[in-house]
Amino acid sequence: MSEDSFEPDGTVRIKEIITHYRYVPQIIYEVTHAFDMMSSEEQIKVLKYITRLTAKRITFRSLARKPTKKQLFRAMKKVDARNNL
Repeated sequence: MSEDSFEPDGTVRIKEIITHYRYVPQIIYEVTHAFDMMSSEEQIKVLKYITRLTAKRITFRSLARKPTKKQLFRAMKKVDARNNL
């Protein structure tokens, strides 16, 4: 039986399944798989450890501090001043 369905507006919805294969090194696969199995707290610990291990050559945006409202408004004011020349 076909999974195509006819719509009232005269179109037909067709279900297509596409398979895509990608080759990655085994170590990348294992690290990615382990990271997916961790909780959010464990993932943050791993990101902090990677930053420390690489002597801050690798940093992550998710670990960056959120700017305070004062800093945010100061940055917005600077951008506005630059655009209103």
